[in-house]
Amino acid sequence: MNLPRFLNREIIISLLVASFPILCLAYGKGYNLPPILLLVAALGFCWQFNKVNYTTQVKWLLSSFGIYFLTYLASTLYYGGSFSEIDMPSRIVLVLPIFLLLLLYPPKANILTSGFIIGSIIAGVVAIVHIYDFKIGRAFSDGLKSIHPSLKGYMPIQSGNMAMTLGLISLTISIYYLDQKSSWKFTLSLIAAFLGIYASFLSGSRGGWVFLPIAIVYLAFSNRQFISKKVVVFTIFILSIGLLSLSQNQEVTKRIDSATYDLTQYQAGNEYTSLGIRLELWKSAIYTTEQHPIIGAGYQGRETLREKWAHEDLVNAQVIKNYLDSHSHNQFLEDLSVRGIIGLAALLAIFIIPLSIFIKNHRITSSPQQKMINQCGAISVIMMIGYCLSQAMFRHNSGMIFYSLMTVILLATSISMREKQS
Repeated sequence: MNLPRFLNREIIISLLVASFPILCLAYGKGYNLPPILLLVAALGFCWQFNKVNYTTQVKWLLSSFGIYFLTYLASTLYYGGSFSEIDMPSRIVLVLPIFLLLLLYPPKANILTSGFIIGSIIAGVVAIVHIYDFKIGRAFSDGLKSIHPSLKGYMPIQSGNMAMTLGLISLTISIYYLDQKSSWKFTLSLIAAFLGIYASFLSGSRGGWVFLPIAIVYLAFSNRQFISKKVVVFTIFILSIGLLSLSQNQEVTKRIDSATYDLTQYQAGNEYTSLGIRLELWKSAIYTTEQHPIIGAGYQGRETLREKWAHEDLVNAQVIKNYLDSHSHNQFLEDLSVRGIIGLAALLAIFIIPLSIFIKNHRITSSPQQKMINQCGAISVIMMIGYCLSQAMFRHNSGMIFYSLMTVILLATSISMREKQS
């Protein structure tokens, strides 16, 4: 017996997938619920996983994510660390059943894009409320938990970066609707893009702004064939309004000014500033890598060496004292110092392999919708690489879940579309 359309498996799974970007920043830990529901659904259909077409692209994704987790496991076993060390990276393995589920029942592109647009709008509205209603210094601040329990779980850096990705994906979708000559959808998705990007600026997460120009250049180059002068003028107009609005926001300008001040202080010998602490932790990671280049020093070994570098005046002792067990505020240096070249190679693989698949699938298709999905995937990966330059995104539950789930959602959609076309 055929189920009603609204009870169709593909529709239900698509709605679950779309709920991820919608709930991601709607409340403090909104990124947790959709992955749990999707994992439960995946386990319910695991007996069908033998029906998945295990193409080369599928195998590469499964291998890269699996190997990344194994580097954590191997390092923990080798150095006798606590098994809590593999709790966070276990998320990257738990999304693999979801990936296989989505290959069986690919998300509907129109539902998925709607989820991104709504999620980006919610991110912007929530950030505006945080700044102008709650009167806090930065949107998505940890201090919000004192206002209401539902606000517990926000982190300005993590949440601001997620908002930036949602905003840029909405911008990618707006270009697709421009090509489809759907003016109201183009306008709505462009507003969503502005709100998502604006939310990132209101969060004060400066590391999330570094790769914004690269993302814009990538989108302009990928869609150069139908971006007219009129569109360029309109886009510049919108961006000018956005920049003007940001220039009037005291908290945003304060964050930019503080970065300049921190660099000046660092050059003058004062390392104990926001950027100075990062630079000292980066130096410590580099010194540690020189001692253990292949397999890293492990977490405990890294702490011991930090104390050594501080004792030898190679890094600021006050920074090490207060941030002894902190991550390196750079995911690449974090993996390099803790798990060595092997760990760094595994990290690069979970970026390079998905990105190469998105680029390849974008290049070989003539479908505007498929091109849009692949551009969304490429933007997601590119921006995460940028975030990881100034933050150890994967040392936080939100960062690991956000990247791994976003990647498998967009990759499963891309691969399924390619197979359907062929």
